Amino acid sequence: MSIRLVAIVSLAAAVAALGSGCSEPGAVHQPLLASYYANDVVAPRPPPPFVVETVKPRYGYVWAHSYSRWDGHDYVPVPGQWIPEKPGYRYVDASWEQHRDGWHFRPGRWLSI
Repeated sequence: MSIRLVAIVSLAAAVAALGSGCSEPGAVHQPLLASYYANDVVAPRPPPPFVVETVKPRYGYVWAHSYSRWDGHDYVPVPGQWIPEKPGYRYVDASWEQHRDGWHFRPGRWLSI
């Protein structure tokens, strides 16, 4: 192998190694826990009383209120969180609806305005 070819391969490897450390990882957005319960969740008894949190408005975000999820045995509190606004949509908080067979969970969702 010629010295010139070795130098070119070495230079290419060095540039690739240095360049790989310069990139930033993309933003990771934590999905709402409600999205994990998109299938119909039915609880045998009503959820605990809803607690309204008072939060200061935050520009460009909507407050998703806390709610309780059913884990198969009991209700587990899920804290509220800020989620980015979606222009042309309004956010509807997660909720529970009473039906004949129990309480059905409805995850938080965006509705078109």
